[in-house]
Amino acid sequence: MKKYILQVIIIILFFGCDNEKKLDLESVKKSNDLELIKQKKTETSNKINQLQKELKSLNNLIFELDENQKFTLVSTKKLNLESFKHYIEIQGSVDSDKNLILYTEIPGIIKSIKVKEGEKVKKGTTLVELSSTGIKALLDQLNLKLKLAKTIYERQLNLWNEKIGSEIQFLQAKTNFFSIEKEIIQAKDQLLKTKIIAPYDGVIDHLIADTGSNVVPGITPILRIINLDKVKVSAEIPETHLPHIKKGSELEIFFPIISKKLKAKVSLVGNVINPNNRNFRIEAIIENNNYDLKPNMTAKISINDYYNPKTILVNQKDVFENSNNKYIVYRVKPSSDNSKKYIVVETPVILGRKAKNRVEIIDGLNPNDVIIEDGNRMVKNNQIVKIEYQMKNSNK
Repeated sequence: MKKYILQVIIIILFFGCDNEKKLDLESVKKSNDLELIKQKKTETSNKINQLQKELKSLNNLIFELDENQKFTLVSTKKLNLESFKHYIEIQGSVDSDKNLILYTEIPGIIKSIKVKEGEKVKKGTTLVELSSTGIKALLDQLNLKLKLAKTIYERQLNLWNEKIGSEIQFLQAKTNFFSIEKEIIQAKDQLLKTKIIAPYDGVIDHLIADTGSNVVPGITPILRIINLDKVKVSAEIPETHLPHIKKGSELEIFFPIISKKLKAKVSLVGNVINPNNRNFRIEAIIENNNYDLKPNMTAKISINDYYNPKTILVNQKDVFENSNNKYIVYRVKPSSDNSKKYIVVETPVILGRKAKNRVEIIDGLNPNDVIIEDGNRMVKNNQIVKIEYQMKNSNK
């Protein structure tokens, strides 16, 4: 370092001695000669310019050779093109189309319950049976009436065919016969309704009524049967997202209660906007192989509404807002071709969408640009820094 200072002193002395040979400043000032004063001014300006050039050259040389200088250490990352997906996050819930509470269709008393809670049943299995004594007695009585009515009807028909008897008698016999037939059909239908049948394969989740209970159709619940082989996750989405969400859009669904995460696709997009909240409905069908997804369970849904296969991404923490309210990123460029020192460049950028602490750069940065990742809060534009570590770019 002493060697460089000595060089500066020699240059100053040289110009000082040279000044003595040339025009003396005091003499020029006393001469009141305008041309002479202008000449002196030009000489002085030339000296200053020359000294500035020499000083800059020496500073550059010192900068390149002095390894003991303290520079801010930063970590950097080289940018590459990456694929980018943006998601909107909403809350939904689990439901099943096969989750029913069964009721009786006719009033009566529960005679027997054929199943237990937790039992798996097949479609068509009898689950509950009501007392059918009264209906069976009625059916027996109707069958006896039908035999008599049939006999009378057949005899009246024969007489009518032989043109014997009145038409009124024939029509009365015919009407009575067919009327009793319909009563029997209705009684048999009532008899069938004394049994509650499983509408689909499933599990008896809850037995609500007990044996001997007096039940009323549509009022007294009997049991709940559920099938969770497949469930659906449904949610309501603000209408502003309607143009970006289609049937088949990708979903990421997280169930916080069981800490389970899975991927799915939109299976249904509602065709109606709710006028009360301006939302529309979506659904996704999910295979529930482990039966760990339960109706009414809360689900956090991330819906892919934007995709760019090739773009520049940076961490949100690497983007700053300057005094002009413009977004900037600090990148670096070499101070010279073979230097280990770099110059900080404050680079204005235009931001796109954000996802998972990363932001898309629409304009301002290019592939192979090197940006500061760590230490960017301690630098400013045109500052000299050293790179401590360059991070590898990873598609996140």
